[in-house]
Amino acid sequence: MPDFTYTPDFVLEEDIGYNTRVSNFENGIEQRRAIRSRSIRKFKLNFQNRTKTQMEQIRDFFISKLGKLTSFTWTNPTDSVTYTVRFDEDSFIFDNHSANLYNFSFTFVEVL
Repeated sequence: MPDFTYTPDFVLEEDIGYNTRVSNFENGIEQRRAIRSRSIRKFKLNFQNRTKTQMEQIRDFFISKLGKLTSFTWTNPTDSVTYTVRFDEDSFIFDNHSANLYNFSFTFVEVL
């Protein structure tokens, strides 16, 4: 069972990226090298109109992982694959937009 079990709102944003180093030489030749041979995924999760209790549970999970320091598992609801991820940022920002309703979002980064 994954560590992070809270279901985000849809649309869930997914970013698949590579790390390519490009070296430009004086004679105009360009050299490209893959820093890693595999893509890294990022997932942006949005949570809208959540109760204070729900927000506090997710905030406490964030605190228990010390922000982006510690990795954990999460199952992507769109493809049912469990990924090892970490938070992309060291801050948890939420918006209390009405009585006891909160909005917040954050990004997970896949850990290889």
